[in-house]
Amino acid sequence: MTGDTSFIWHRPATEVETLFDYANRKGYFVTVYGLSLCSDSPVDDDMMENALKHLFRKVPSLRTCFRNRGDTLWACEMKHERIDFQVTETEDVVTAIEDLFGYKFPTTEGPLWCARLLPSTAPLPSSQPDVIASCDFPHIRTLLLANHHGINDGTSNTFIAQSLLHILDDMIADSPVDDEVQMGNLANGEESKAILTAMAEQLREDKDRQQNIIEEANKSRNAEKLIPRAYPMSRGPNPKDQIVMQDLDKETTQNFLKRCKQEGVTVNSAMTAVINISLVDFVREGGLEQDTYTIHELHSVNLRRYFSGNTDKTVGCHMLLPRVLFPTPAKWREVFWEYTRTIHTTILHGLEDKDAFLYLLNMNEGTTPEEIFQKRPYPQCDYAIGNVGNLDRRLTTKRQHISLCHLVRSTACWNDPMYSFFHTLNGCFAYSLVYCTDVLTREMAKRFLEITFDNLKAIVQL
Repeated sequence: MTGDTSFIWHRPATEVETLFDYANRKGYFVTVYGLSLCSDSPVDDDMMENALKHLFRKVPSLRTCFRNRGDTLWACEMKHERIDFQVTETEDVVTAIEDLFGYKFPTTEGPLWCARLLPSTAPLPSSQPDVIASCDFPHIRTLLLANHHGINDGTSNTFIAQSLLHILDDMIADSPVDDEVQMGNLANGEESKAILTAMAEQLREDKDRQQNIIEEANKSRNAEKLIPRAYPMSRGPNPKDQIVMQDLDKETTQNFLKRCKQEGVTVNSAMTAVINISLVDFVREGGLEQDTYTIHELHSVNLRRYFSGNTDKTVGCHMLLPRVLFPTPAKWREVFWEYTRTIHTTILHGLEDKDAFLYLLNMNEGTTPEEIFQKRPYPQCDYAIGNVGNLDRRLTTKRQHISLCHLVRSTACWNDPMYSFFHTLNGCFAYSLVYCTDVLTREMAKRFLEITFDNLKAIVQL
């Protein structure tokens, strides 16, 4: 590659980037965000494509590609502008999202993201009246942004959504867009590496603890998971991923948020509890009767919390999914909020102890990223969670000429039954469920979603 001026070597890839790069070579863990934008004047196909070109120039993670330098994978910067943009034939956002699950991005050349614009006649992806009422302007377009998970995580993707709004707002106002002014900055990966190195050294000095962590992780990984036990299906090597989604009305959302505050727990802890009890109800419908159910979860942790300085504009992929186990009672109604406080305490302690890094150390113990994805093993969890919080507080989603009126978040599963994604936007709680088709059918997923929302409404009254 001597003399190749189409890219710049930046730094060796982090452990997380390397893991996701090997995954994407097989089309795993593709992240897809559906942005529904309303504007005071139409955003046509050409305007959107030009806005995405500005986005490419202004957001550094969107110019990232990965290349081998000797035996080491490096994060590089693309020096040639290339946009993967298409207008879809389908008006159905679910179909368009599912078409992108399994997308293999050109790792070495880039771009490691793509955009799919639904036709201007496509309806808003939500039928919730409060979501429809939040559309401040008459013209609606839905844009899907999909990416190789190694270049961006949920925090980055929501920041990028805000950045795109800013660009489009300027374009609609006929104001110039300065491509030299960057939106976001890249971390050098040194802080994550330092924490990993320190924790690895601690484990080497405490062999008993290291062995206990490995044994517990292997026990959790090999334990029978609830949905396959209640609803056994034949597992294939290359299943498809599908998505179902639903939004909660504004009044119930606000009552839920207030109740969480009253009970002294985070929304994340309370929603984890809701999903857990709903999973219990769901498998009981399938005939799996127990007094207590051990639920194995993966929780998305934003590693920026461990970085120094202001990380509000730090883009890239800085997340891990540590494993958490929660015994959940079949008769949960009498003890729901007490159970939720237990979850809250467990998650808080895990964050304080940096359990996310322990998970990465254990996962890589004695194996390479390439070996991890050679075959599809038994599900390592019952489900995984991705929560980006209350976007009304974190982002500027309403600008002078355009606003973000709805957002769908999703990442394709690999070998796990389902991933749950939630956030709050425009005062309404939004939830999406991604699942493998050899674990759940669409009808089963819709039933689980129905149980989840019934329980979400019920616990506010408990």
